[in-house]
Amino acid sequence: MTFFEQYSYKQKNYALLLIAVLLVAVSYKRAFKITLETLGYKQELTQKIADAHHAVDAIRTTQRDISYLNKLLGKENSTIEKVQQGFLDFLEKNSSNVIVYQVDEVLNYKHPDFSVNTHRIILKGGFLPTLRFLYTLEKHFDLAKLVNVSFEFKKYNSEEKEQLYTTLLLQNYER
Repeated sequence: MTFFEQYSYKQKNYALLLIAVLLVAVSYKRAFKITLETLGYKQELTQKIADAHHAVDAIRTTQRDISYLNKLLGKENSTIEKVQQGFLDFLEKNSSNVIVYQVDEVLNYKHPDFSVNTHRIILKGGFLPTLRFLYTLEKHFDLAKLVNVSFEFKKYNSEEKEQLYTTLLLQNYER
């Protein structure tokens, strides 16, 4: 042990302190850091497993919400032709003494996430049959939703007598 005798206790303590710091740094880099990262990954995986166990309930809730919104807003991604043809078929099956007088061009509002199609349809017929048809339309027609109804008792041309005209605004949404 003649090698260490030439150094003072102060120098030996500094060397010992330096070696201790180096050992702590190396052990942190080699063992502790990896252990801490592994604990973080374990917590993340535990959270993902918990989320996976609740995924079925989340999917059911989302599907319930989508069906509620479809009922409120009309079925999503129905084309213009499908909505108009569906309306005409629905009118034919569920109305008496009500006819389609005019179908206007569809107004389209484009948003970056979706587009809204507004269908303007004018019906001609008596008040009570029209009212019955509108009630059935609101309850059972799911391709689009009835947004506005207005009644007018007038002549559209001079050759006809005054009749009741009902203007409907139907809206559907597309992505």
